[in-house]
Order: sequence, then C-alpha cells, then structure tokens
Amino acid sequence: MLYKMDLLCVDADVFSVVNIRLGLNQYSIKKRHRKIKTRVENRFTITCGEVMLRDEHQRLYEQHKSRFKGFIHATLDEYLHAGFHSTVFDTMQICVFDGDQLIAASYFDLGERSMASLIGMYDEAYADYSLGIYTMLKEIEFGQSTHRRWYYPGYVLDKPSSFDYKLQLGNMEYYTPSKRWGSHVNYDPKQTLAFGLRKAMSRLEKALKQEGIQFRKWHYPYFSMGYMPLWKNRFLHLPLVFELGHDHEGSLMMGFCPESQEYLLLRVNPCPDEQHFINMEQASEYTNGGVYLSHLMEYSEPHHACTIPEALTFLHHWKNRPHTLPPS
Repeated sequence: MLYKMDLLCVDADVFSVVNIRLGLNQYSIKKRHRKIKTRVENRFTITCGEVMLRDEHQRLYEQHKSRFKGFIHATLDEYLHAGFHSTVFDTMQICVFDGDQLIAASYFDLGERSMASLIGMYDEAYADYSLGIYTMLKEIEFGQSTHRRWYYPGYVLDKPSSFDYKLQLGNMEYYTPSKRWGSHVNYDPKQTLAFGLRKAMSRLEKALKQEGIQFRKWHYPYFSMGYMPLWKNRFLHLPLVFELGHDHEGSLMMGFCPESQEYLLLRVNPCPDEQHFINMEQASEYTNGGVYLSHLMEYSEPHHACTIPEALTFLHHWKNRPHTLPPS
C-alpha cells in the first residue's frame, strides 16, 4: 500500500503538503554547505551502506521522536517498513560516528533514476555540527556518484514552517496542483487545497457568528483514515470541522471538502473500536484536548452537501428541537 497525503493537520492549523525535488545533474554544493561537510568529515567517521539496525540506531530514533509532528511509529524498524514485516524498497543508511558512538544516521530509498530521503536523526549533544543537513548532503553526493537524476527530500508546507530547511539545499522543483513539476521560485500558496480550505472555513465561521449560532472549532488529525479505500464512507475525512451541537444521533458537525469544493453537514460519533485501526503513537501536541479532536470519528449517517445559507436555515430549526444540546 502506498499513499500520499495532500493535507497535514499540525500546529493547530491545516496545511497543504508541497512535495519537492532537487535535480542532481546540474547540482553544485553551496560554499556554506561545503564548510559543514568538511568540518564533519575532518572530525568524525562516516559510513554508507545497507541498512543494519542496532540498539544505538533505536536510541537516536527515540531522541528524534520528540521532533516528530503527527503520528509516530514506535520503532525505527516500523518506520522504515511502514508497519509491515518487509519492504520492496532498496533502502540505504548513512551513519556518523564519534569514535565508537553513533551520533547521526539517515535513511534513503533508491530507484533507478532517483532517490528519496526518509529520515535523518542526530544526537542533540552534537547540534552545532548541523548533522541533519550533513547527512542530506551526503545522500546527494551518493546520488550524484551513482548517476541518479532526482533527489526527493520529502515536502515543505504551504506556509513557512520548520520544514523549510530543505529548501536551502539547492534550486528545488515542486509538484504543482496541475500535477506537473515546476520551479519552486514560482510557487503560489494561494493555489493549494489548504488555502482554499482555510478561506472557506473562515467564511463559515463569520456566517455562524453573525447568526448567533454556537460552534466549537476542532482540528482533526485522524482525517486521513477517511481516505483509505476500505473505509472511505465510514470515517470522517475532514481535517477541520465546526461542532454545532449534539442530539440522540450523535454530534452534528460542518466542514468544507477541498476535493469536491462543497460544505458538508455531518453526523459523527467516536469509533468504539478505534484501537483496531490506530496502532501508532501521537505527537505530544495532539493531547491538547482543547484544539484537537483526538478520537477516530465515524459517520452515524451519510453526510450531506449544502451551501452556507442552507446550513443556517437548518441550524436555526435544529437547535430548537427537544433534546438538542449545544457544542461541548
């Protein structure tokens, strides 16, 4: 199973995932990066080869997990295998040692003409050496030496974020909304799904306030479960929803679907057997119960598309029905 997320729910916001790549044919290392590379290689021992996981690699991963956003695999082995027992990918590792001590490691997959960076980890005690940048530079060097054309360092977001260090590596291309690659210098955040989603929800928020309708805003990190083919019509698939109240059928919520470009009225309830579907750790920020809806939510009835005026008319009648409760 392979899937690519277009949206990400972190930092109490919703972002578009902007995939980037670096062309290796014309790549030339920057002066400041050459200094990082020289400093590390004059001080430490570097190895590059097939993946061999030991306790020391897991130790680095445990330290690195605190920097993760979103959901977290419990072990490095699970991360590299995406929770499965084996992988079809040709994965390599770069290790940096201070004497016998492992102080940094990174992992990347190889294709015939390209390579994809997976994860880079380093010991916090050696933060001054920019080891995260160094291992990426070493991956690029490997790609050039093996005549690969493209280096995929992952993604950035549609707004400035901690992921932007990847853009320092060189002249990046990005995967455009029209599903083509273009120069990142031409990137326009207003063309992203997340920009449209945030704008639509802002319009809804303004309308609800003007009508005096109570609501509670929730960011919903489990929304990706609603895009899995087996559960497409079972689980809530919106990363941002407004809770409008409750009745005997469950919670009434409203959100905007960026794919269909329409507002949806939803009846949802917590999934009673969510542990059968979720087997990953959460980033610490998801424990903030005032911001994140941290239970897997399933539909109690089919959702309905509507306009804002249609929703307001319905809500004025619905909130006056017996046994209707305001948002929690």
